[in-house]
Amino acid sequence: NGEITIGTRDGAAHVLRCLKVWYELPNDVLFAAINLVDRFLTKMKVRPKHMACISVSSFHLAVQQLSMPIIDTEDLIAISQCRCTSRDLVRMADIVANKLGVQMNLAPVTALSFIRLFYYIFENAANALGLSEIFKSAISLADLEMRLEILACDASCASIRPSELALVMIFTQMDVYVSANKDNGLVHQQIHDLVDYAIQLQKFCRIPDSSFLYSHSIVTKILSLYNGQHKIPYKQRLVWKLSSRTMRVLRPTDKLTSYLPTIAEHHHAHGHMSNNNLRFRTGSVSSEDDGEDWPTSPIVAVCEQFVDE
Repeated sequence: NGEITIGTRDGAAHVLRCLKVWYELPNDVLFAAINLVDRFLTKMKVRPKHMACISVSSFHLAVQQLSMPIIDTEDLIAISQCRCTSRDLVRMADIVANKLGVQMNLAPVTALSFIRLFYYIFENAANALGLSEIFKSAISLADLEMRLEILACDASCASIRPSELALVMIFTQMDVYVSANKDNGLVHQQIHDLVDYAIQLQKFCRIPDSSFLYSHSIVTKILSLYNGQHKIPYKQRLVWKLSSRTMRVLRPTDKLTSYLPTIAEHHHAHGHMSNNNLRFRTGSVSSEDDGEDWPTSPIVAVCEQFVDE
């Protein structure tokens, strides 16, 4: 039985982030899916063995909720290796939708919604103050969204109000820019004018200073670990079935464990997915339950041979 741990929740969120990248979906899908998962975990008592199915079905539901092109459930199960059937995934998605009262074709309000709203508010304010150039240098919407993904995948930020989390993220980016230009007095004064505007926005959103400072400390800690690559990455056991013909041309992979190098991040906005951009990779099966939580077990390349027909 057991209970859902923070590690299990965060691991599932990181898998959803990988699925978002794999299917080339917009950030909205990831935040909608994580929103569904967190709300469902808050409302229902869930067993760890059901976490994989719940998270992937929430991803499937988020795609439908945002009117994205439908992803084949069999392919989604194969890529995520969530140890459930297509029928299980569809049934769980219906349960999540009914329990949470999900409204189709209506995007949920998340921290992503506020980060975009605040960005355009600050952009207009910067233009009015004649600080458009300094604003563009200090803050990038693509960078804000990328870092907000990291925060959304951490349970420490799950209890922070979406508006507060978004505003803290903007403050954090301003702090980084000020630190990088601390010897430039003119830049320091100009960015200070934007900080004053942000403080007024904080008051307008009725965010107490104590709560804001606490949230700021959490965000700073998470991003520091992320930027320093000190956080242990989440891992998932993958099992692939190969034909005997393929096995003959592969080098031995028995009990091979490998860790992939860190991929450099590029700041670019992802557009909506088109049917032509779908990447299908089938033929995978989930590993047997060996007592380890999904998806935090080590990455182990395991090949199961079957005879060609």
